[in-house]
Amino acid sequence: MNSTLFAMIKVVLYFAGVVVLSFVVRFIWQNVFKLIARKTHTELDNMIFEYTEKPVSFLVIVVGFYFIMRDLAKDQFMNGSFVLQIINGVFYTAAVVVVSLFIYALLKAILDWYAQEKALKAGIVVQDFIPLVKRLIQAVILFISIMIVLGHFNINITGLVATAGIASLAFALAAQDSISNMIAGFLIMVDRPFRVDDRIELADGTMGDVLEIGLRSTKILSFDHTVIVVPNSEIAKAKITNFGYPNPKVKIRQVVNVAYGSDIVKVKKILKEICQAHSDVLKDPAPDAYFMEFGESSLNVLSVCWVSDYKEKFRITDELNMEIKRRFEEENVEIPFPQRDVHVRTIPPKKS
Repeated sequence: MNSTLFAMIKVVLYFAGVVVLSFVVRFIWQNVFKLIARKTHTELDNMIFEYTEKPVSFLVIVVGFYFIMRDLAKDQFMNGSFVLQIINGVFYTAAVVVVSLFIYALLKAILDWYAQEKALKAGIVVQDFIPLVKRLIQAVILFISIMIVLGHFNINITGLVATAGIASLAFALAAQDSISNMIAGFLIMVDRPFRVDDRIELADGTMGDVLEIGLRSTKILSFDHTVIVVPNSEIAKAKITNFGYPNPKVKIRQVVNVAYGSDIVKVKKILKEICQAHSDVLKDPAPDAYFMEFGESSLNVLSVCWVSDYKEKFRITDELNMEIKRRFEEENVEIPFPQRDVHVRTIPPKKS
């Protein structure tokens, strides 16, 4: 009787010690680790400690209780007890659940940090992407937890694994297009071939500014102020020209045709002076002009200059063309139009 009473007192003391230890760990988590995390340059560690605070506290309690029950199984007064076996199974299940919650909280902190610190600064829309990944992680952790618990109770899980595999295959086949777009969207977000506000051109000639990068599709704002929605799977396979990466600087090429007999040196000088005088044309690299070819009806000269922002290309090109026309008229430089010499030959009628 005395030994039984002593064992019961020992159990109560163990339980009390575990509860106290849980509060101590939570206190340290709040007042030591989180304070240290706030002094770092990143929010990741701070978010990890914040998200895992409760799971760690519960984990200490459950794991402590679980090991107490394992020690009780060695005592004679409860050895082989059916009640002890039930309690042991309950605490084992609880331990698996709490560990799963801790892992999910850790991964959730990393995902939320990525959404706030990385994706937001990069202009990536993750409103659909992050919740989907969270639900996927929840499903995977839940499935693994169930497998571990069932395996602990010696329950055959072969049929369950086979059923899950068949169900996953059926779902993948039914949602093949959606999954393809989601995977492509994930790759676009990770690889970042373009960002929001970048001006891009697809292989089919579609051009515009990236309005939104979603999980299933990318929205492009065309020059007609219409939104073009392109599935991510098509963008992932297409050749993309990005005018905004690595910087918005763009080259303006203008082919100017002048009449045969024009002074090419003078024409090149005029073109360079016009570009150099424009306030939005970059001085480095300096504008230049090149005599390119002898055309059918003209001498073709290429004018090249750089501007700092591709969004100003159309306006600056218009202003340069207006000034080229004015200067050519002022300097008597002729801009020819296509000409053809037609020779009419009269064929005499055949003699009968």
